[in-house]
Amino acid sequence: MEYRKLGRTGLNVSAIGLGAEHLETRETMEDVLRTAVDAGVNYIDLIVDTRIFGPVVKPYRDKLILAAHWMPSNHPLFQDTDACQRDFESALAHMGDYVELGMLTLIDTEEGWEKAQKPLEHLLRYKEQGRIGYIGMSSHFPDWTPVKIVNSGLIDVLMVQINLIGHASEKISVLCQICVAQDVGLVAMKPYAGGTLFFAEGKPTGITPTQCLAYVLSLPVSTTVPGPKNVEELRATLHYLEATDEEKEYPTAIANMRHHFAGRCVWCNHCLPCPQSIHIGWMCWLADRTQGGITDELMRYYSNLQVKASECTECGVCMERCPFEVDVIAKMREAVEIFEANAG
Repeated sequence: MEYRKLGRTGLNVSAIGLGAEHLETRETMEDVLRTAVDAGVNYIDLIVDTRIFGPVVKPYRDKLILAAHWMPSNHPLFQDTDACQRDFESALAHMGDYVELGMLTLIDTEEGWEKAQKPLEHLLRYKEQGRIGYIGMSSHFPDWTPVKIVNSGLIDVLMVQINLIGHASEKISVLCQICVAQDVGLVAMKPYAGGTLFFAEGKPTGITPTQCLAYVLSLPVSTTVPGPKNVEELRATLHYLEATDEEKEYPTAIANMRHHFAGRCVWCNHCLPCPQSIHIGWMCWLADRTQGGITDELMRYYSNLQVKASECTECGVCMERCPFEVDVIAKMREAVEIFEANAG
């Protein structure tokens, strides 16, 4: 296993970490964590039921660097400080009353950062008490919001979505440079784009976990945190450690991506900025998630967005930028029909 410095924290983290979000049963947690630790993985992102995961972690605790999350900013209870604090206290209790990182979760917008000021005060207090070592933040998008926050000097670690889909994004390049300049540890989440990179229209793309990881780890990131559902998926990730240079070669995967994902929004955000400040990727993501039915959670998430799809003026700037030739205007109309028509 390769180890890298986590920015100014000075912590040495495994280049391949573990996202625990999709580990549901204790048996799966035990199998995955044992396999991960045996391979040298030491960075664990704790979006997981810590009541179950705590006893699983205990035998390995002195070998691990743990990141616990303050409730996500898009969660209905985010502004309920007491509820968030109870949740965070519970996570601390199940991890031995200390974690290396306390994370503000999914700060994707300026409004989200404004709302996060009180949670930030709480995390600073935990740090003063010696119950967390450092403060981090996660965001889906490498846009001006995380750039502004990194430059503020208020966080030590940033976790953001980085994968092959955004390979040509100037925003990723700028964010990497700023994190290096500010000595902020950069954690790459969703290196497989939530599995999107492996299938298109239900058919395998031929893109491999090893190629995805080779791209992400070619950047100045400290670690990346794939989120396996089981030990088999983790082993597919860990194959990177013994892969040949040929297996790690990713430019061909990039070259074939336009063919695989033509006409499909993959949330790369090349379309941004929108003149109306619509977050186009989120709109497409939400609309796509309704294919299995419109849920109260999706409706609530849409209603909380500051700028709705109905603000689209159909200027077409986004479509000129889109590398995958997505009919963005049609997607905005679809989002209006799904969310705003049903809201009435």
